[in-house]
Amino acid sequence: MTEKKKIFAVIPAGGMGTRMNSRKPKQFLTIFDQPILAVTIRALANTGLFSKFIIPSIDLVMTKKLVEQKLPYLDISIVKNGKTRQMSVHSGLDFIKTLDEQPDLILVHDAVRVLITKETINKVVDKAIETGAAIASNRIYDTLKLSQSEADEDILIKKNISRENMWQAQTPQVFKSEIILSAYDKAKNDHFEGTDSASLVERLGIPIHLVETTRFNFKITTPEDLEIAEIILSHRKDN
Repeated sequence: MTEKKKIFAVIPAGGMGTRMNSRKPKQFLTIFDQPILAVTIRALANTGLFSKFIIPSIDLVMTKKLVEQKLPYLDISIVKNGKTRQMSVHSGLDFIKTLDEQPDLILVHDAVRVLITKETINKVVDKAIETGAAIASNRIYDTLKLSQSEADEDILIKKNISRENMWQAQTPQVFKSEIILSAYDKAKNDHFEGTDSASLVERLGIPIHLVETTRFNFKITTPEDLEIAEIILSHRKDN
Protein backbone atom coordinates (compact mmCIF):
# COMPACT_ATOMS: atom_id res chain seq x y z
CA MET A 1 0.00 0.00 0.00
CA THR A 2 1.51 3.32 -1.07
CA GLU A 3 2.07 5.76 1.80
CA LYS A 4 -0.07 8.85 1.30
CA LYS A 5 2.08 11.69 0.04
CA LYS A 6 1.39 14.79 -2.02
CA ILE A 7 2.74 13.96 -5.47
CA PHE A 8 2.77 16.09 -8.60
CA ALA A 9 3.38 14.68 -12.08
CA VAL A 10 5.38 16.52 -14.76
CA ILE A 11 4.69 15.16 -18.24
CA PRO A 12 6.90 16.80 -20.87
CA ALA A 13 5.07 16.98 -24.20
CA GLY A 14 7.44 19.12 -26.20
CA GLY A 15 8.76 16.66 -28.77
CA MET A 16 8.20 17.00 -32.50
CA GLY A 17 8.28 13.26 -33.17
CA THR A 18 10.08 13.53 -36.51
CA ARG A 19 10.65 9.77 -36.66
CA MET A 20 6.88 9.23 -36.75
CA ASN A 21 6.76 10.69 -40.27
CA SER A 22 3.86 12.89 -39.18
CA ARG A 23 3.29 16.63 -39.30
CA LYS A 24 1.54 16.39 -35.95
CA PRO A 25 3.66 15.88 -32.81
CA LYS A 26 3.41 12.25 -31.76
CA GLN A 27 1.87 13.03 -28.37
CA PHE A 28 -1.20 14.32 -30.21
CA LEU A 29 -1.56 11.32 -32.52
CA THR A 30 -4.39 9.01 -31.58
CA ILE A 31 -4.54 5.48 -30.32
CA PHE A 32 -8.05 4.00 -30.40
CA ASP A 33 -9.35 7.49 -31.23
CA GLN A 34 -7.76 8.96 -28.09
CA PRO A 35 -4.77 11.34 -28.13
CA ILE A 36 -1.67 9.57 -26.85
CA LEU A 37 -1.08 12.32 -24.30
CA ALA A 38 -4.59 11.87 -22.89
CA VAL A 39 -4.15 8.10 -22.59
CA THR A 40 -0.87 8.56 -20.73
CA ILE A 41 -2.26 11.14 -18.30
CA ARG A 42 -5.30 8.95 -17.66
CA ALA A 43 -3.07 5.98 -16.85
CA LEU A 44 -1.29 8.05 -14.20
CA ALA A 45 -4.52 9.59 -12.88
CA ASN A 46 -6.17 6.19 -12.47
CA THR A 47 -3.73 5.37 -9.66
CA GLY A 48 -5.22 8.11 -7.51
CA LEU A 49 -1.72 9.13 -6.41
CA PHE A 50 -1.40 12.54 -8.05
CA SER A 51 -3.03 15.76 -6.94
CA LYS A 52 -1.71 17.84 -9.83
CA PHE A 53 -0.37 17.40 -13.36
CA ILE A 54 1.95 19.84 -15.12
CA ILE A 55 2.39 19.57 -18.89
CA PRO A 56 5.22 21.49 -20.59
CA SER A 57 3.86 21.47 -24.13
CA ILE A 58 4.98 22.42 -27.61
CA ASP A 59 1.42 23.49 -28.48
CA LEU A 60 -0.41 25.27 -25.66
CA VAL A 61 -3.63 25.72 -27.62
CA MET A 62 -3.90 22.10 -28.72
CA THR A 63 -3.04 20.82 -25.24
CA LYS A 64 -5.59 23.12 -23.58
CA LYS A 65 -8.27 21.88 -25.97
CA LEU A 66 -7.28 18.26 -25.29
CA VAL A 67 -7.47 18.75 -21.52
CA GLU A 68 -10.83 20.51 -21.68
CA GLN A 69 -12.36 17.82 -23.87
CA LYS A 70 -10.77 14.66 -22.47
CA LEU A 71 -9.62 15.39 -18.92
CA PRO A 72 -11.73 18.22 -17.45
CA TYR A 73 -11.94 16.47 -14.06
CA LEU A 74 -8.19 16.66 -13.40
CA ASP A 75 -6.07 19.50 -11.97
CA ILE A 76 -3.81 20.14 -14.96
CA SER A 77 -1.59 23.14 -15.62
CA ILE A 78 -0.05 23.68 -19.06
CA VAL A 79 3.24 25.55 -19.44
CA LYS A 80 5.44 26.37 -22.40
CA ASN A 81 8.01 23.73 -23.31
CA GLY A 82 11.74 24.41 -23.60
CA LYS A 83 14.11 23.85 -26.51
CA THR A 84 15.16 20.48 -25.08
CA ARG A 85 13.42 17.86 -22.95
CA GLN A 86 15.53 18.89 -19.97
CA MET A 87 14.50 22.53 -20.41
CA SER A 88 10.86 21.47 -20.72
CA VAL A 89 10.97 19.55 -17.44
CA HIS A 90 12.75 22.50 -15.83
CA SER A 91 9.93 24.75 -17.05
CA GLY A 92 7.45 22.49 -15.27
CA LEU A 93 9.54 22.48 -12.09
CA ASP A 94 9.85 26.26 -12.13
CA PHE A 95 6.06 26.47 -12.34
CA ILE A 96 5.73 24.20 -9.32
CA LYS A 97 7.95 26.57 -7.32
CA THR A 98 5.39 29.34 -7.84
CA LEU A 99 2.56 27.38 -6.22
CA ASP A 100 1.45 27.93 -2.64
CA GLU A 101 1.22 24.19 -2.06
CA GLN A 102 4.39 22.18 -2.61
CA PRO A 103 4.53 18.41 -3.23
CA ASP A 104 6.47 15.84 -1.25
CA LEU A 105 7.50 14.06 -4.44
CA ILE A 106 7.60 14.85 -8.14
CA LEU A 107 7.17 12.26 -10.88
CA VAL A 108 8.48 12.80 -14.40
CA HIS A 109 7.00 10.63 -17.14
CA ASP A 110 7.28 10.66 -20.94
CA ALA A 111 4.08 11.76 -22.66
CA VAL A 112 4.41 8.95 -25.20
CA ARG A 113 5.21 6.12 -22.81
CA VAL A 114 1.58 5.16 -23.03
CA LEU A 115 1.73 1.54 -21.82
CA ILE A 116 2.65 2.44 -18.26
CA THR A 117 0.74 0.32 -15.73
CA LYS A 118 -0.67 1.06 -12.29
CA GLU A 119 1.59 -1.62 -10.82
CA THR A 120 4.74 0.00 -12.21
CA ILE A 121 3.73 3.48 -11.07
CA ASN A 122 3.01 2.24 -7.56
CA LYS A 123 6.30 0.35 -7.34
CA VAL A 124 8.41 3.32 -8.43
CA VAL A 125 6.55 5.75 -6.17
CA ASP A 126 6.86 3.39 -3.19
CA LYS A 127 10.61 3.06 -3.73
CA ALA A 128 10.99 6.84 -4.04
CA ILE A 129 9.07 7.35 -0.79
CA GLU A 130 11.40 4.86 0.86
CA THR A 131 14.70 6.10 -0.61
CA GLY A 132 14.18 9.54 -2.15
CA ALA A 133 14.97 8.62 -5.75
CA ALA A 134 13.77 5.78 -7.99
CA ILE A 135 13.29 5.13 -11.70
CA ALA A 136 11.56 2.50 -13.80
CA SER A 137 14.02 0.37 -15.75
CA ASN A 138 14.45 -3.00 -17.35
CA ARG A 139 17.40 -5.33 -17.77
CA ILE A 140 19.21 -5.47 -21.09
CA TYR A 141 19.34 -9.01 -22.45
CA ASP A 142 20.49 -8.38 -26.02
CA THR A 143 24.13 -8.35 -27.03
CA LEU A 144 25.43 -4.77 -27.13
CA LYS A 145 27.76 -3.57 -29.88
CA LEU A 146 29.40 -0.17 -30.28
CA SER A 147 29.57 1.03 -33.88
CA GLN A 148 32.43 2.97 -35.45
CA SER A 149 30.11 5.68 -36.76
CA GLU A 150 26.50 6.77 -37.04
CA ALA A 151 26.45 6.59 -40.84
CA ASP A 152 23.25 5.38 -42.50
CA GLU A 153 25.15 2.85 -44.60
CA ASP A 154 28.13 0.56 -44.01
CA ILE A 155 27.84 0.72 -40.23
CA LEU A 156 30.70 -1.29 -38.75
CA ILE A 157 31.14 -2.83 -35.32
CA LYS A 158 33.86 -1.25 -33.20
CA LYS A 159 33.59 -3.54 -30.17
CA ASN A 160 31.23 -5.54 -27.98
CA ILE A 161 30.01 -4.09 -24.70
CA SER A 162 29.27 -6.33 -21.74
CA ARG A 163 25.58 -6.38 -20.85
CA GLU A 164 26.36 -7.45 -17.27
CA ASN A 165 24.69 -5.03 -14.84
CA MET A 166 23.31 -3.03 -17.79
CA TRP A 167 19.83 -1.53 -17.48
CA GLN A 168 17.66 0.55 -19.78
CA ALA A 169 16.32 3.68 -18.11
CA GLN A 170 12.61 4.31 -18.51
CA THR A 171 10.04 6.57 -16.90
CA PRO A 172 8.37 7.20 -14.53
CA GLN A 173 11.21 8.65 -12.54
CA VAL A 174 10.24 9.83 -9.06
CA PHE A 175 12.18 11.97 -6.60
CA LYS A 176 11.66 13.87 -3.39
CA SER A 177 10.89 17.42 -4.42
CA GLU A 178 13.96 19.03 -2.91
CA ILE A 179 16.19 16.53 -4.73
CA ILE A 180 14.87 17.02 -8.24
CA LEU A 181 14.53 20.79 -7.87
CA SER A 182 18.15 21.06 -6.71
CA ALA A 183 19.34 18.75 -9.49
CA TYR A 184 17.75 20.80 -12.27
CA ASP A 185 18.88 24.11 -10.84
CA LYS A 186 22.45 22.85 -10.55
CA ALA A 187 22.40 21.52 -14.11
CA LYS A 188 21.21 24.90 -15.38
CA ASN A 189 23.86 26.76 -13.44
CA ASP A 190 26.57 24.37 -14.68
CA HIS A 191 25.29 24.41 -18.29
CA PHE A 192 25.03 20.62 -18.07
CA GLU A 193 22.75 18.72 -20.43
CA GLY A 194 21.81 15.25 -19.23
CA THR A 195 19.97 12.39 -20.86
CA ASP A 196 17.18 12.13 -18.29
CA SER A 197 16.18 13.41 -14.86
CA ALA A 198 18.13 10.65 -13.15
CA SER A 199 21.37 11.75 -14.81
CA LEU A 200 20.95 15.18 -13.21
CA VAL A 201 20.23 13.75 -9.79
CA GLU A 202 23.29 11.48 -10.06
CA ARG A 203 25.45 14.62 -10.18
CA LEU A 204 24.30 15.43 -6.64
CA GLY A 205 25.82 12.16 -5.44
CA ILE A 206 22.42 10.80 -4.45
CA PRO A 207 21.87 7.05 -4.96
CA ILE A 208 19.07 6.23 -7.40
CA HIS A 209 17.21 2.96 -7.12
CA LEU A 210 16.26 0.92 -10.18
CA VAL A 211 12.77 -0.57 -10.18
CA GLU A 212 12.47 -3.39 -12.68
CA THR A 213 9.58 -3.17 -15.10
CA THR A 214 8.60 -4.92 -18.32
CA ARG A 215 9.64 -4.27 -21.91
CA PHE A 216 6.07 -3.20 -22.61
CA ASN A 217 6.85 0.15 -20.99
CA PHE A 218 8.48 1.48 -24.15
CA LYS A 219 8.31 4.97 -25.62
CA ILE A 220 6.37 5.41 -28.86
CA THR A 221 8.93 6.76 -31.30
CA THR A 222 8.18 5.20 -34.70
CA PRO A 223 5.03 4.15 -36.61
CA GLU A 224 5.90 0.54 -35.72
CA ASP A 225 5.88 1.43 -32.02
CA LEU A 226 2.39 2.87 -32.40
CA GLU A 227 1.14 -0.33 -34.04
CA ILE A 228 2.63 -2.48 -31.28
CA ALA A 229 1.13 -0.25 -28.58
CA GLU A 230 -2.32 -0.56 -30.17
CA ILE A 231 -2.04 -4.34 -30.20
CA ILE A 232 -1.01 -4.47 -26.54
CA LEU A 233 -3.73 -2.04 -25.43
CA SER A 234 -6.29 -4.01 -27.44
CA HIS A 235 -5.24 -7.16 -25.61
CA ARG A 236 -5.58 -5.40 -22.25
CA LYS A 237 -9.08 -4.23 -23.14
CA ASP A 238 -10.05 -7.77 -24.06
CA ASN A 239 -8.98 -8.92 -20.64
